[in-house]
Amino acid sequence: MNNKSIKDFMSKNLSSLAVPGAMIAIGLLFILFPGGAIGLTVRIIGIIFAVIGLIMSGTLIAAYSKVTLAISVVLIALGIICIAASTAVAAFVIKLLGIIILINAAFRLHDAYQIKGVSDKFKMYVINDIITLVLGIVLLVMPISAAKAFVIIVGIIMLALGISNVITVIRVYKDGKYIDDGTDVVWEE
Repeated sequence: MNNKSIKDFMSKNLSSLAVPGAMIAIGLLFILFPGGAIGLTVRIIGIIFAVIGLIMSGTLIAAYSKVTLAISVVLIALGIICIAASTAVAAFVIKLLGIIILINAAFRLHDAYQIKGVSDKFKMYVINDIITLVLGIVLLVMPISAAKAFVIIVGIIMLALGISNVITVIRVYKDGKYIDDGTDVVWEE
């Protein structure tokens, strides 16, 4: 076996640890500051809208096309709104999603009752649709709380995957033999 030290490990695996490290950091931020993560996400989307709108408005196409100029103005306005009122924008989008889910679940519940005597899976359909209705109601009534809970769940998943990836990198380093064949660096057992 090769001389396997922390310095050797870091020199050979630093790039392999970058993404898991970022996943762990982002996961911890999502878990510790879910509201901040939501606001930051909406602000980043707002910045992207504003930048795209500014770029579009400065192009030669915008000078000749009123439609392109109008789209760029709308994008800039949406960007400013997202940056200025990130929590309100997030709540609006989540409530809109809740309404869409409620309408969809209501139609599916109606469809389930249409096949009540035909299918033996009627109860499963109804239970599924009622759960979906409840989710829609929660998103409609408590949009930011529901979003925070979702962000925390995503943070936990990212943290677990990041730790798992770090463990995998360490195990591959311990179990493998480092080979540099001149074209690529590979691990071999």
